[in-house]
Amino acid sequence: MITHSIFPSGAPYAHFTHCPRCGKASLGKIENRAIQCTECDFIFYFNCASSTAAFIFHQDKLLMGIRGKDPQKGMLDFPGGFIEFDETAEQALAREVEEELNIKISSATYLTSVPNDYIYADVLYKTTDLYFICGVEDISNLKAMDDVAGFRLALPEEIDPQCLAFESGKKALQCLLEYLNSHVK
Repeated sequence: MITHSIFPSGAPYAHFTHCPRCGKASLGKIENRAIQCTECDFIFYFNCASSTAAFIFHQDKLLMGIRGKDPQKGMLDFPGGFIEFDETAEQALAREVEEELNIKISSATYLTSVPNDYIYADVLYKTTDLYFICGVEDISNLKAMDDVAGFRLALPEEIDPQCLAFESGKKALQCLLEYLNSHVK
């Protein structure tokens, strides 16, 4: 039986009603990102999840995926995904790009990080998305796989930010455009 949450609907912990330690419906908010059980005093902290995303260029065009699943199914997104336990950001980036597009990155240079709200199954996950400018030597095996329905190549300045799936992608694209403009000779 699901008990109605005492927390605001937009909070990351809004769907939590029972203590993970003692199982009682006795949770109370103690700060912006933690809940505490009033029965056993267990404190659970909601930390942000980390994810990576790749700005992959082929010639002058930027490679983007088309999301095949929710959240934001059908929208454009930069290849990448969540960092697994005991995995570096660079390892996650390489793994995700290969899982999604069947290509291997040959280099990755950190560009920026952007906080994001990722809503999955009606649960809000606060994320920190790390964006890298990546090189690839060969895209002849490029194929949409995993949770990617397709892909698109476009000049960065021609990408409509409203077609991007997440606010972090929109902000990171702006950062990329500023970086490219400052490095053009």
